[in-house]
Order: sequence, then C-alpha cells, then structure tokens
Amino acid sequence: MGGLRLSAWAAAPSPSPSPSSAAARGFPRSPPDWRGSERGRRSRCAPSSPPSASPALSLGAAGRLRVGADREWLWDCRGGGLGGGGGKKDYAKEMEAAVRVVQVACTLCQRVQDALLLADPGSGSGGVHSKLDRSPVTVADWGVQATVSWLLSDRFGDESVSIVAEEDDETLSSSDGTALLESVVAAVNGCLVEAPKYGLRSPEKDLGAHDVLQAIRKCSSTGGPKGRFWVLDPVDGTLGFVRGDQYAIALALIEDGEVVLGVLGCPNYPMKKEWLNYHQRYYRLMSKVAPPTSGTWNKGCVMYAHKGCGQAWMQPLVHDFGMLSWHNSREVQVSSVSDPVSATFCEPVEKANSSHSFTAGLAHSVGLRNQPLRVYSMVKYAAIARGDAEIFMKFARAGYKEKIWDHAAGVVIIQEAGGVVTDAGGCPLDFSRGVYLEGLDRGIIACSGALLHRRILEAVDASWNSSTL
Repeated sequence: MGGLRLSAWAAAPSPSPSPSSAAARGFPRSPPDWRGSERGRRSRCAPSSPPSASPALSLGAAGRLRVGADREWLWDCRGGGLGGGGGKKDYAKEMEAAVRVVQVACTLCQRVQDALLLADPGSGSGGVHSKLDRSPVTVADWGVQATVSWLLSDRFGDESVSIVAEEDDETLSSSDGTALLESVVAAVNGCLVEAPKYGLRSPEKDLGAHDVLQAIRKCSSTGGPKGRFWVLDPVDGTLGFVRGDQYAIALALIEDGEVVLGVLGCPNYPMKKEWLNYHQRYYRLMSKVAPPTSGTWNKGCVMYAHKGCGQAWMQPLVHDFGMLSWHNSREVQVSSVSDPVSATFCEPVEKANSSHSFTAGLAHSVGLRNQPLRVYSMVKYAAIARGDAEIFMKFARAGYKEKIWDHAAGVVIIQEAGGVVTDAGGCPLDFSRGVYLEGLDRGIIACSGALLHRRILEAVDASWNSSTL
C-alpha cells in the first residue's frame, strides 16, 4: 500500500519551478488577514495579528548557509531573525547542533528499521511493542530519545537543556523490560560511538542502562509560555516505520512559546523526487543487488529552518552520503501551484485520529482532482516545504488532542520555505500552552501559498456544520 501511495504522488503533475522570492510566487510571507469573513469576525484571533504574525517573516528576510574553508558551520541569518535588527537572537549554535543530532538519530532509526524488516515475523523478536494506548513503539523510539537527550545535554550542558518528548521509561524500567532495555542501550551506544563522524562528542565510555534511562527521563518537561525547551518526536509515524514506509525524526526549539527552529529527519524520503516511484522495500533490494556509490542515490534527507530567515534547507543523510558536509545543503521552496486542479493534498494514513471523508469532501469542493497523498508522519510537512505537494489538512476526530511534537518542526520549515500553516480559523498554532495544541480551531491546514489557504478556509466554514466531527 505504501508503494501505491508514493507512485500516485510521483505521477501527479509536476509544479513549475518556484521563483526565488515569495513576491514572485504571488503571495506574501505573512498570509493576509482572512478575518473579514463572517467566520473570521467570530475568530478568537486578534484582528491585528495575522496567522504568521512575526515581524521577522518579511520579504527582506534572508538567511545564508556559509561554509568556511575548514567546513565549519557558519549560519548567517540576515533580515533580523527574531526580534529584528540589533535585537536579533542568535541560534546558530543550536541550529548546527540540532542538524547534527538529527543526523545521528536517522542512522539509529535506519539500523533498527532494517533489523525489523529482516526479522522473521513468526519469531516474536521483531521488536515492536505496544504502549498503554495500544500505539506501537520500538527500540528506535526510546533509542532516539536517549541519544538526542544525551547529545544535547553534552553540547549545551545538562542543567541548561529542557526537553519535551513523547516517550517515558515506564516499560523499560519494568521487571519485564530487561531484555528490551538491553536492546535500547546497545542501539544508543552503537550510534554514540560514531558521533565524531557527525561533528559531535562521544561519551568517554559506553552508557549503561541507568545512563540511558536517565537520558530518557530527562525529556519530561511540560513546555509552557516561558523559557527555552526542545521538543522531540523520536519516531513520528511509528506505524510507517515498522512497515518499512515513511517516518520522521522531529526536533524543534521553542523559546517563550515561539518555535524558533525546526529540523526534520526523513530517512525514507529521497533527495531525488524520482525515487518516490519506488517503495522502500524495492529500494533496499536494489541497494543490495547493486550497491550505489556514496552519495549517488541520496535516499533520505534532513530538512531544517530558522524562524525569520526566510529560507529552508535540505541535505542528504550522513548514513547515505558517507559524511556530513554543509556544501551538500540546498535551499527548498514551496510549490508555485495556485490552481486547485493542479494541486496535491496530503492527509494522514491512519483513520483513528483523522477524518478522511471530511477532507475528501473539502478537496472536492475546492476543485482538487489529484489523488491524495496519504503518508505517515511529518513527511507531509517536508513534502509541502520542498514543493512536492501543496496542501496538508488534518481534522481530528472528537476527543483527540494534537501534541506539539507532531507539528512544531514541520510548521517552521513550511513557513520559512514560503508556505502558510494555521488552524482552520486562520490562527497560528499555539505552542505555548503545554504539550498539547490547546485552543485549536477544528483542525490544521498547511498550504504552499495564501490563495490555496484561503480557499481551504472558506471551504471549511461552508462545510463544517454538516460534518460529524
């Protein structure tokens, strides 16, 4: 099924090349205020605060990724960054570290996923476990959380790092979790020993079970409106992960309630769009039959952006390319497609926490004709940011609450690539109220441009009263 979804996506009409500026694409960095409509007048958003109401998101904002002769990272965000002008806050060190850390996490996930897919289904040693809510969890979920926690703490100091993350250590700490914990510890140490390849420091000796559990427990922040904290989803799209399909590692930094940078690791989302024609299992088979030379296929990618720079970037995985080089990064931009007939929309694969029927009705009402892309995880955000799709809609079923780690990194990447992300009332997503996106108006809408965004908002207003959500 995953292969069919990807093939349908790749066969969709290709958008024309994106001009280099937001103005040339026909929409402003900050989407216009839609609240002149009847629905808009009832919106909770203040009329003076448009959906992307950061003064840093101006047309003049421009970031540059510069690399010195020694390949040292040099992040040059012109245009003011957060706060603008001389009051700009410098997140260069955080951005560099976040990209490197996510690269390490991608390697851990690739190794665990390969082992899962090679395991005998009848052996009972596949490594997929169930949490209390019956959602799947694997060695990779805990392993990535422990690895990211340790690396960030080592880089910035244990006392200064606060992390909001999805997993806890309850299962690993139980009397039945000894063997599972040993597998997690082995996965973590297997990656941390290679940290210097990614420009990071390895621990002086292997971490023990206690160290790994402590690293996982450290990710217990509850967020909020003040202070600085990292937000991590160690494996977003675990169902896709265990099926050999798409998934993402998502890391964002939030300060005083605002997402200031985001990094998405997408190990099965190829740098080269033509590889979307092939299911990941076929890719692995071909890799074994005719191993590619380092860096030629670029199976996966890491995308990242800094709020206010007006640019988003993508680079190949170190695991695929063989080394981390900032010279391999390239800018990504949203699609210039504004006609719904030519647009492609994304929605979650899982029906448990979203309504496919409602989004299908919306798609038809605004004139979308392409087959929807149903893909696991925040890869949907990556697809829009780099112009492979134009619309992402998610309307949760009653009782489901969106978590901040499922959206923070993707939102800032789309915005800096030139796109728009709001709730269905046209308001910005609020990351300042704890681990949930509290106050969310009906659903989440991400678009490549303001024209499509407005059409979707209007369609939601027209259709909502007849929905059963």
